[in-house]
Amino acid sequence: MAQNGGGRGWKFDEATGVRVMPVWWAELLDWFLCGPDRKPLTQREWAAEKGIHEDSIRRVKRDPRFAKEWDRRAAELNIHPERTQSVIDSLHTQAVGGSVQAASLYLQYVEKFTPRRRVVVDDDRDAGGLSDFELADALEVEVAQLRVVSDAG
Repeated sequence: MAQNGGGRGWKFDEATGVRVMPVWWAELLDWFLCGPDRKPLTQREWAAEKGIHEDSIRRVKRDPRFAKEWDRRAAELNIHPERTQSVIDSLHTQAVGGSVQAASLYLQYVEKFTPRRRVVVDDDRDAGGLSDFELADALEVEVAQLRVVSDAG
């Protein structure tokens, strides 16, 4: 493992039994996870503000321990309900505004929350043996029965 701008600062936490990254690595990771709202805006500015050489940050980002923690925390952040809801709200707004693609994506999302109906036809006759008229008639009867059931429920 390359020892670079901070790689030697890992400590072992006796209480949890895990290795803990150096403080400035944790601050760097927190800064990366702020997304577009982060201040300062660039990695170079963050390094200058902390008095760290920007090459050290590049090396830290390549460290497998840092990358693993970054992936773990980013996954947690990205599945947070507030973030998901804000994306869904945005999709809905765009869909209502006329975006066909947004409407399609929104409907795919809400489809997983709608109950699915399953129609079971208990008929021993083979539909292939019915004429078009008989099949259409049988379907009209089934649809009428479904409407009665749905209006009653």
